[in-house]
Amino acid sequence: MLIAAFVSTAAFSQTFEQGSNRLHLGVGFGSAYAISGATSYTPPIHLSFEHGISEKIGVGALIGYTGAKTTVPFFGDIKYSYIIVGARGQYHFLSEDKYDVYGGAMLGYNIASVKWDNNTTSTFGVEPTAASSVAFGAFVGGRYNFSEKLAVFGELGYSIAWISAGICFNLN
Repeated sequence: MLIAAFVSTAAFSQTFEQGSNRLHLGVGFGSAYAISGATSYTPPIHLSFEHGISEKIGVGALIGYTGAKTTVPFFGDIKYSYIIVGARGQYHFLSEDKYDVYGGAMLGYNIASVKWDNNTTSTFGVEPTAASSVAFGAFVGGRYNFSEKLAVFGELGYSIAWISAGICFNLN
């Protein structure tokens, strides 16, 4: 009985396969959406989902958020917020019992907003603006499985963050 319990936790199925469903919850470090000179910064946080459509290819979606605040002398605080919503495609190069190595691309939309907490009565005709736009990215990543249902992941690339890490749940 003890041997069966050990075998069932030590060896488990391939980390990526057709029909698999993965949910990632991560935090990023560094971002193309960071504001130079920001006095405070919310690191990129994101939630992504991936569904295996073949033994090597996965498709899914990502939603993420990051923000920053900067103080401009005589004008007050300016708060920037970015919500990224995108579709992702991934190719899995190497998928074994405990680890999975992949690369992919994202295409989506950046919903940008700005809020100005103006402490003065005059703005000198200056108003901060935020422009929403198409968001794209390319990344490489990997997952390490602790069990059949739980893994950690890391990604490098141009997406919501330069570097992302977090936890992954196998929903199957």
